Amino acid sequence: MQYSQFAQKFKKQTGIGQLMEDLGSPPPGACMLGGGNPALIPEVAEVWKEIVSKQIESASLNRILGSYESPAGIQELREYVASILSEESGTRIDENQIAITNGSQNAFYLLLNFFSGKFENERSKKILFPILPEYIGYTDQTLEADSFLSFQPKIQEIDSFYYKYYIDKENFDAVSDWKEQAGCICVSRPTNPTGNVITDAELEFLISKAKEADIPLLVDNAYGYPFPGVVFEKSSFLHKPGMIQGFSLSKLGLPGVRTGFVLGDPETIELIHKANSVINLTSASPGQYIALELFRSGKWKYLCKNVILPYYKRKSEFAREAILQNWSSNLDYRIHQSEGAFFLWIWVKNLKLTVSELYPILKEEGVIIVPGKTFFPGADPSWSHREECFRLSFVREEKEIEEGIIRIGRVLERFSK
Repeated sequence: MQYSQFAQKFKKQTGIGQLMEDLGSPPPGACMLGGGNPALIPEVAEVWKEIVSKQIESASLNRILGSYESPAGIQELREYVASILSEESGTRIDENQIAITNGSQNAFYLLLNFFSGKFENERSKKILFPILPEYIGYTDQTLEADSFLSFQPKIQEIDSFYYKYYIDKENFDAVSDWKEQAGCICVSRPTNPTGNVITDAELEFLISKAKEADIPLLVDNAYGYPFPGVVFEKSSFLHKPGMIQGFSLSKLGLPGVRTGFVLGDPETIELIHKANSVINLTSASPGQYIALELFRSGKWKYLCKNVILPYYKRKSEFAREAILQNWSSNLDYRIHQSEGAFFLWIWVKNLKLTVSELYPILKEEGVIIVPGKTFFPGADPSWSHREECFRLSFVREEKEIEEGIIRIGRVLERFSK
């Protein structure tokens, strides 16, 4: 059977699709430190139970499950989202600036392809990642090949055990034709996989560069403000003209309902509505109605600030302490400064094998991580840093986290130079 070039992309996938397949068939007893699923926090789960129970008792399930909503989504929900984002950013935002999608993954598939690929007069444009590493889920999303332009970060070692990535502003001067090449700038905040939160000053810098090139700045807030707000360091949520931002219910604890939101200019939002009507007919209703009740009640703010954020901050602290206590002092490693999201990002120097080569060995030892190589879309393949890093999830039970970290440490010590 012959397949189109579009279908061939899925045969060759190396990003999120391959990761999800690997996570779906782990060896028995494995410590699953590779996934991105949010934790089942009892206090949060109780809120979902209350909302769904109320919907069942009120007989509103007939509408939720038995009717198509508009491709634009439930208007009242869009109004609530606009109101929340207006209050949090201090900027007036209207419901015609809000789109509802089947999760932020779905939203960024549309956005990345809106602003990359072939343009008028057969010009090709790319997605500019101003700092690497970046989210694995972007890797296979573009319809056309060679769609990424990526800049290496500045690396600042903080002390004997920590470091942080910063945007290297000089890259914008070194790549003289980036304005001609780029159709958009894209960044996640906090970043999956590193837990890096670009500073407010860095965000303002990117806004200025996008304006200078007359292209949009896409900001993925799947882990960030205002919900779920898993940001450990002080920073701000803002919205300015030229920005297009994505949000999701997944990291609030609702990954199964596949509901996301996009904030942008009305023209882009209208494009998303039209694309949604073709690809999905409409966005799924259950998540929209859960979100409507959550936002209407105001409970989202309490959950984010007083339950979800402290929970993940404690998890991050536990995982970092487990590494510091259990890994040999002979290992030359650094942990990226944990500023948000659900992961630790580990950089290990002076290994005999690459992290990709260590992955099957770690799997045999009963621990699943994610090699760093897949988080560097468009990077120079000769950059050795790509193969010295890996992502480790701390969204598991503490016993499993500690055992997995101990197993990783043993393997790394075996293959340390």
